[in-house]
Amino acid sequence: MPAKCKLYYYLLGLATIVKTYPFSRLQKALLAVGSFSCIGLNTVSVHADTETPRLAPIMVKAEISEPAYAQPNVNLSGFTQKNLAEIPASIHTVTAAQIADQHAKTLTDVVKNDAAVGEGYAPIGYYPNFMMRGFALNLGSSYLLNGHLVRGEQNIALENKAQVEILKGISALQSGMSTPGGVVNYVTKRPKDIRSITLETDSHGGNRVAADVGGLLGEDQQFGYRVNLAKEEIHPYVEHANGQRWFGSVALDWKISDRSKLEFDLESQRQRQRSVPGYQLLDGKKVPTDVDWDRLLGYQSWGKPVTNQSLNTGLKYTYQINNNWATNLSASQSRVVVDDYSAFAWGCYSEICQTTGLGNTFDQNGNYDIYDFRSPDDSYLTNQFKTGLSGKFNTGTWQHTLNLELSNSYKRHTQHDPINELVGTGNIYTDNITYQPSNATLGKHYKSFSSQQTALNLLDQIDFNQQWSILAGGKLLHLNEDAYDAENKKIRDTNFNRFLPQFALMYQPWQGANVYASYAKGLSDGGQAPWYAENKFETLAPKHSTQYEIGIKQQWQDLLITAALFNLKQDNQYTDTASNFVADGEQHNLGLELGVQGRVAKNLDITSTLALTRSRLKDTQSAEYQGHQTQNIPAVRFASYLSYQLPHVEGLRLLAGMQYSSSKYAEKTGTVKVSGYTVFNAGTAYNFRAYGYDNTLRLNVDNLFNKKYWRDVGSFFGDDYLFLGAPRTAQLSWTVSF
Repeated sequence: MPAKCKLYYYLLGLATIVKTYPFSRLQKALLAVGSFSCIGLNTVSVHADTETPRLAPIMVKAEISEPAYAQPNVNLSGFTQKNLAEIPASIHTVTAAQIADQHAKTLTDVVKNDAAVGEGYAPIGYYPNFMMRGFALNLGSSYLLNGHLVRGEQNIALENKAQVEILKGISALQSGMSTPGGVVNYVTKRPKDIRSITLETDSHGGNRVAADVGGLLGEDQQFGYRVNLAKEEIHPYVEHANGQRWFGSVALDWKISDRSKLEFDLESQRQRQRSVPGYQLLDGKKVPTDVDWDRLLGYQSWGKPVTNQSLNTGLKYTYQINNNWATNLSASQSRVVVDDYSAFAWGCYSEICQTTGLGNTFDQNGNYDIYDFRSPDDSYLTNQFKTGLSGKFNTGTWQHTLNLELSNSYKRHTQHDPINELVGTGNIYTDNITYQPSNATLGKHYKSFSSQQTALNLLDQIDFNQQWSILAGGKLLHLNEDAYDAENKKIRDTNFNRFLPQFALMYQPWQGANVYASYAKGLSDGGQAPWYAENKFETLAPKHSTQYEIGIKQQWQDLLITAALFNLKQDNQYTDTASNFVADGEQHNLGLELGVQGRVAKNLDITSTLALTRSRLKDTQSAEYQGHQTQNIPAVRFASYLSYQLPHVEGLRLLAGMQYSSSKYAEKTGTVKVSGYTVFNAGTAYNFRAYGYDNTLRLNVDNLFNKKYWRDVGSFFGDDYLFLGAPRTAQLSWTVSF
């Protein structure tokens, strides 16, 4: 072959490596030049070429990048499968790429991608509470980090997360004794060769700098490390609520041998920020109107910020016994300390108040009372140990996939007897005058709660043939739980054993399709009576829940299409019209969830979800709580986000998103509603190389049309609150990889 043709093929191959998209302009140019050059060779060259041994042909392969908004595998325990399309449950994943594109910083930003999840008391500057399938999540058992329990009384950082997995429905196998709404599992990034720094700012004056550094060490690269650091200046849209956040994490991997591996994770965060109290209904009957986005209710200059310090760590050892069997051993700890301070706006009992009800809402003119609330050193701890065995075996023509796990979890809450003293009044339409803080003395520090939970999980998937299979098993649970008052008097002693079954029938009608029908039972902590109840602070018996679900999943190339229909019931506990906190009736939720996630076309990624929910209280003695949708649960919610790669501009993507919610009730009797809303978001992302480094610029504008709406109208410890959604916000970030 002539040297000229050899050079041509070399350049063509080099262009293929540099440019991974099919038929790039560089490749086309080289193809044209090289072809004409070879055709124009003289006959001597041709004759000489025939005598030269033929070289192996060069294969030009066009590589297509992986879908940015889809991850086929999940890390959730409690299933025999890891592939999302095969698991008989409704699960949504949010990838690191999507988190970066949306400038997400907390779980509040993440769950907007899933229409089945909503906020249920999530103030700015405080740890959020969420609702899933119409049921509130539990701060002690509904959140996981790499499959281990993690405290929910923190804003878990996202800088070191590879993805967030949202499992909807009863999750006894994943978290034990928990609410039936579901669980959220954070998955950390693993070590790899990476050096990057991100700078970010927003239109309210906030900014963030983050670093991601990792590498592989050793002769066989058996050691790996990854370090994430972040410093953020938080400037929300509400005045006097600025804050700071410091975060650091390390992930270490050691591949001990071809069969064994050790993984270690540690993350620590400290956040200081004033919490923003929610609004309340005027006289318990009317939604506030014409309120300012930026007003901090109850503001007092002497008010302290909430300080939240957290430490989460985990260690996991895995060993592959043989080709069919593997075992693991793991331990984790999650610790959170909250210094909880607030000049809190709540109720109206003062002389200026004009109310017709109990007074536990703002009055008809927007007046409210201001309380000096102090509860420092509010400490939460969870320790967990797990050992597991998984493997495959046959009985005749049936193939079994077995998961066996033994776990022990310890939880503890210690706190002060807090200060909560009335210091003055305010109004939602005017700035507050300054009052003197309370000079009350903080009560003693005591252990208010401890729990020891031992559980055995057994799950067996039996494949009868290529089409039919079943999943059968459950959790055998032993619970020993105690609660104490400020005088160290035991006010609750719970000790029992329960078996919580889980069953699923699965059918694969054609390739890529999976149909399932499942049944599960759950158990969650009984509620605690609010302070104004006749039996205040009494904790009721645990609540039982039952779920039936049918679903279908279709994997079409890189696109996953899902549908799930669920029937979910739980014992109901509430404060009745006689002010007694009682167990009475049940909450019955029916719902349909639709989802599309992945790559629709070569240039288009999408994640889109729709949730239709019918939620009712049934068989309660308080008739006014029945016959209508339950509080803070919209009948319809929709969310969709797109990423479109412009075909003629390399590296440039257009981003778009929207969230829709129908109207929802703002209190329990179904007489006061807030309007539905639609919020649009737009943005762009540009990947390019400059001076030998990879760069990514991202720009987002959330709430593009500056829609004012009530995002959250939930209840917290028996009181109803309303929170505004954020106004138009622009965010810009620049990431450089070294």
